[in-house]
Amino acid sequence: MKKVLFPMLALVLALGLALPMATPVAADGGVTIDYDDIPLSGGFQAGHFPEVWDLTACDLVLSFTYDANGLVDDFGGDAHAWAEIGVREYGYGDFNPTWDVEGAGVWLATDYDWTANTFDPDPEGSPTLDLDDKLILQKAGGHGEGDYNLPSTPPNPWANHRVWWDRDGVDPWQNDETANTGGIYNIEITLHATNPTSGEAYMTINDLNQGFETDGNWNTIELTPAGMTFTGDMTQMQVFYGLYGYGATHTVAFKDITVAGCIGTVIIAGCDTGVVDQVLADGTTISGRIAECAARARNHGEFVSCVSHLANELKKEGSLTGKEKGKIVSCAAKADIPAP
Repeated sequence: MKKVLFPMLALVLALGLALPMATPVAADGGVTIDYDDIPLSGGFQAGHFPEVWDLTACDLVLSFTYDANGLVDDFGGDAHAWAEIGVREYGYGDFNPTWDVEGAGVWLATDYDWTANTFDPDPEGSPTLDLDDKLILQKAGGHGEGDYNLPSTPPNPWANHRVWWDRDGVDPWQNDETANTGGIYNIEITLHATNPTSGEAYMTINDLNQGFETDGNWNTIELTPAGMTFTGDMTQMQVFYGLYGYGATHTVAFKDITVAGCIGTVIIAGCDTGVVDQVLADGTTISGRIAECAARARNHGEFVSCVSHLANELKKEGSLTGKEKGKIVSCAAKADIPAP
């Protein structure tokens, strides 16, 4: 069976994560990877997927459903939580990769009204203006809507559309499209690299673009679709997620996570083999199979033996040349896996 090649740059070996299933997509060499649902609880919980995405090879689209129903609001400001999912440059942390300054990616940041019991149902026949869920793009921890600058910088970033969402009821000041969400949001984030160190990000929520008001007529949205520029190494982006809360145990879930984009060559513990990664017949990748070897190995010899056996199999079936096999085995031999 002919194998599908991944494009350009680095797929970094990461250990201890479930291996996703990958399928080929567009003719530009991109792939789509469907991941398991990610439930988060805390306190604090965070993580990332192992693939490293190259936005300079093609655009990246991250889509998922955000379920915010496990957030606790009973105590108002004495219990609160934030959730994040997006991309950040390889090597940065999995929650607020940067704080107060940009430079490592862009992500969805969620918030909600700090009033106690804000998620309670509105009184029957008297819907109230709830600020139940706030969903924004963020490129620096602690920043708000003021960072939106596409298609231009809004004159008043607080006069926005489709940033605050109501879980129930439609009061006279609201639009039906942003109410009665039930705390469930279908989200798509589209990322485009404008050069190797900067890009543009847009987000749709329940198939609606965000926007800003400029003329005072709230029946229209002047600046839409609204997005933001962001910076970082566009060839070295990983998808991350996290939850931070206090005052109670909060839960959220990111469901039906799908990433479509371009990833690249196999890297083993920092050693770039230069071998273009492939989607194998079973839906895994070469790097994923090497990660399995690392997870099982009790010592370095076992790891190298496992990788060598894998490389031999792939060469025999025509997926690797002899030179590519040698590069993979050479990098495995140099790798400090498992760590002492």
